[in-house]
Amino acid sequence: MILQQVVNPAQFQTQLLQYGVLGLVAFLLGYFAWVSYKRLLDKNDALEKKVDALQEEMTELLIEERDRMAKIIEDNTRAINDLRSIVVNTLLQLKHEA
Repeated sequence: MILQQVVNPAQFQTQLLQYGVLGLVAFLLGYFAWVSYKRLLDKNDALEKKVDALQEEMTELLIEERDRMAKIIEDNTRAINDLRSIVVNTLLQLKHEA
């Protein structure tokens, strides 16, 4: 009886409905925020995987190009040594003939 005088049942029901709607809105906002956050995390993970794959591919290409350039330098060094030998031999032959 004292409780009924302190709390009006109609007023209590109105407050419950107001908090129920606010609670539902707060829950929905929280849910959409969580879904958006999860989507961003998934997108970030996918982008990190792509970056890792591209870095690995770039590293492989750089290693291949380094090896190719080393082979070219080795061939050019050999050709220069051969050319130097030819020039020296030719000069020595010309010197002996003269």
